[in-house]
Amino acid sequence: MERVDAWYDGSAICVIVSGARGDPVDMGEGEVEALIEKLQSCLREARGLSS
Repeated sequence: MERVDAWYDGSAICVIVSGARGDPVDMGEGEVEALIEKLQSCLREARGLSS
């Protein structure tokens, strides 16, 4: 099972990208765009801006 996630924990932006067997995670274009948007949302939150 792959895990791709990002979040802001109040003091840092956390990112995890983990393959089931330690392999690199292959992501399609839509998955990359979703991760970028999630990271941008975390950055806005860290900067105190509304999502």
